[in-house]
Amino acid sequence: MKTFRSYLNEATGGDCFQVAAKNMLDLTDKEDDAGYKLVHAYVYGQGELEGRRFPHAFNKLGNKIYDDSNGNHIEMSAKRYFELGGIDPNESGAYAEYSKTKSMINLLKHKNYGPWDLNSRLDENIPDEAREIGKKKMRIGRKELQQINIASKL
Repeated sequence: MKTFRSYLNEATGGDCFQVAAKNMLDLTDKEDDAGYKLVHAYVYGQGELEGRRFPHAFNKLGNKIYDDSNGNHIEMSAKRYFELGGIDPNESGAYAEYSKTKSMINLLKHKNYGPWDLNSRLDENIPDEAREIGKKKMRIGRKELQQINIASKL
């Protein structure tokens, strides 16, 4: 199993917001009914980003985390993932969970993959260059918006 350091490191320009949101689009009705969530949270990075706090996106089902960002396929207990990433789901403005319906609404409303509800005042203005972390508020193309609209059945 990979270490946390090997995957919570978006120094090459991560795709976490896009990947986690697209995972919500691919949910089956059964997975949606089971409570699969999109999560946006502030995390502390590892490797080159050790000790640096930045927004990150992943998926959650019950007490299990699924992080497919940067070509990885990580499954880990939520408790361990939160511990390793310094994630506090009770910290105001540092954690948000979305159902499939709420994810679709936010994708259509904001026309980007997020983060949507995290408090940007928690940004530590590090890393020094925006390219060092995942692309925030990455715009969604027209074709994908149409797919989201169809998937959301709004």
